[in-house]
Amino acid sequence: MPIIHYSDAESAEGYPGVNRAILVDDRNGALSLYIGHLTIIPGGRVSTHIHPDTEEAMVITEGNLEAILGDEVVTLGPGDTVLAPAGVKHGFVNRSQSNAALVAAFPRTSFERVMVD
Repeated sequence: MPIIHYSDAESAEGYPGVNRAILVDDRNGALSLYIGHLTIIPGGRVSTHIHPDTEEAMVITEGNLEAILGDEVVTLGPGDTVLAPAGVKHGFVNRSQSNAALVAAFPRTSFERVMVD
């Protein structure tokens, strides 16, 4: 059973102002799971997009984020969860003055992301 330390996770800028750390995927032994941790700086955004072939669950772990899901826009905080069905647009904006973070999970190790406005 792999133990994955956050400090060892592959990390990169996922979107402008968003750092994405990959915690679980096929590179560390997962067969059907992807988990990422995103830190979103003030003013940062996860641009609206869809995953045509899979759903995604996102749990806010820190701060407050404006969440877009389909045509709905709501402000969420720690412990709140967004479940984006396959093909439904979603994204986040950090309109606060503090960092925010979320954990994103997919029921597969690879997935397609299509940007939308």
